[in-house]
Amino acid sequence: MVPSPTQVALGVALVLALTFAWYAGGGRWRARVSDRLLYGVPWGTLVIVGINVVFYLLAQGGLQNFEDPVFLPFVSWSYFYPLGMATAGIAHGSASHIIGNMAGTLVFAPIAEYVWGHHPPDAWGNRLGGLAGRFDAGHPKGVLQRPWVRAIVIFPGIMLAGALFTSLFSLGPGIGFSGVVFGIIGFAIVTAPLAAVVAVVTTSALGQLVTALRQPIVRAGIESGAPGPPTWAGIGFQAHMLGFLVGVLLGVGLLVARERRPAVERVFFATVLVGLVQSLWLISLPEDANTFVLYRGAGTVLVLLLSVLVAVAAGGSTKGLPRPLSVLPRAPTRRQIATIWLLILGLFGALGIAGAAVSDESFWLVTITTVFVTLLLAIPALPPLLPDRLLASPISRRQAAVGTIAVFTALVGLVGVPYGFVLVDDGRVENSTSVTVEDYQIAYVDNGTTGHSTVGDFIEEETLQSNVSGVVVVSDQREMWTTAVQSSLLAYQGNASVSVGGVGWRETVSVERSGWSVVGNGSAYVVDLIVDGERTRSYTSSAVRADVRVDDHNSSVVPAEDGFDLRVTQNGSTVGTAAIPEVNGTASAGPLEFVTERKSGEVAVFAESDGTRVRIGTRES
Repeated sequence: MVPSPTQVALGVALVLALTFAWYAGGGRWRARVSDRLLYGVPWGTLVIVGINVVFYLLAQGGLQNFEDPVFLPFVSWSYFYPLGMATAGIAHGSASHIIGNMAGTLVFAPIAEYVWGHHPPDAWGNRLGGLAGRFDAGHPKGVLQRPWVRAIVIFPGIMLAGALFTSLFSLGPGIGFSGVVFGIIGFAIVTAPLAAVVAVVTTSALGQLVTALRQPIVRAGIESGAPGPPTWAGIGFQAHMLGFLVGVLLGVGLLVARERRPAVERVFFATVLVGLVQSLWLISLPEDANTFVLYRGAGTVLVLLLSVLVAVAAGGSTKGLPRPLSVLPRAPTRRQIATIWLLILGLFGALGIAGAAVSDESFWLVTITTVFVTLLLAIPALPPLLPDRLLASPISRRQAAVGTIAVFTALVGLVGVPYGFVLVDDGRVENSTSVTVEDYQIAYVDNGTTGHSTVGDFIEEETLQSNVSGVVVVSDQREMWTTAVQSSLLAYQGNASVSVGGVGWRETVSVERSGWSVVGNGSAYVVDLIVDGERTRSYTSSAVRADVRVDDHNSSVVPAEDGFDLRVTQNGSTVGTAAIPEVNGTASAGPLEFVTERKSGEVAVFAESDGTRVRIGTRES
């Protein structure tokens, strides 16, 4: 695509601005960066961004279809689909998806890479001397301590491992590098809190620059927009939180190894600000097929509490924990308080599980949730119950915070494990005709049931199986059963496309819906699927009767092979049938005359008899 003059001007202005910033620094900050990074360049960041971009352009076909890549085969559908689990962390669903994630990576990852350093400090190198010596290749500190290895192997390797980790423990199917981005954010917050706050502003600025380059001029009219779920409903909040927590733990581990303790207040405010701006508070769950719930208040409370834990874990005191209720004349011991607290939690947990057993809710889902919350609240009570001989010294505030975050991280990860054992029971789609593309089955369903089940009884099938309407894509080999286009969106647009494929190949299935909105009773419609020019009628709705009567007769719109018919009935018996006439045409069925007219951009069909004229329906457009 040839860039527009505005895009060229914006690119030139950006280069001039960066050149000015480079020389305005006077060499001071450039020298400081070069002390930590090879030639002052964050090579590891560039490598990981390159891996994501190359995968998007080549494996996902983004080079030919940048805005609409193939992504379905690279989603983490199930543990029984290794390709999806291995690639979900570096694959992306759209151009805006990868641009957003790579923008965050380019801003936050250099901070983490600078802290890590291509030239390790002597103290840090000595601590790894034994391990590095095992891989000695003539270098005094071993191959693992070589700057180039640290820059282009270890740092990107850790992020790739994080991508795989978030795929394996995601709460349901997931795709994208955002879990790793949040891990980088967590690492940066505890190791360089002020830089992390500046990076948030930089991310917004970079996003604006990318948007301006992609769409330098925007024209928009007044419109309501296509129907669809809220944007936050599709965000993998659990993967974001999991990545963030792992990043915090890695950052704290680096601080401990290098004997550093940042200011608690800096880490606290950085976590609050970055967490709120980067939507770490976002927790959402579907209530049903058309309703989604955003727990904004609870998520904000979680960020505030987590900020305290992160701050203490990063720079908290090494003094022992204070004795609870020490101001009382006969204060109980920590062990006594912990025992009482665990008994209370156990009682409420048992009541919750018992309530789930006698209710209509999914027993295992409620049980897992109850156990998760109980264990989370029980974390503070666990250290006092450890035998004294296992503790070389009293648990410090910092150790308690790190332990709490570690247990919380395990719980956030483990809650997604049952959803990884999902299978597809049956690849067939009932009450519809599907088209086959390699191992994919594509069809339109109306109020159909997803064919999911799970290994074991951790999640009941009714929890996984829900009623859906729209274009579905099913693959037994990939354990995939997903709605690619919602019925409401297809009704609004009239057409859509679904891209399926794999590494090195792609096939696009065109979807067309046509129908008539019948007065008082919804729509009569058909859905066709087109592959390589061959049209297949996937779905035909039932006849729909208009909620009006003319001359004591009812009229219904009936989908036919080549269009739509009008059926006239009286007292339940058919008295006449005719095809809906073209615009300005007429047709007769029984005692009624039908005429089709175009008014105000709408095409409507009317029934007439003895001077009475009634609208029957309007063509979908």
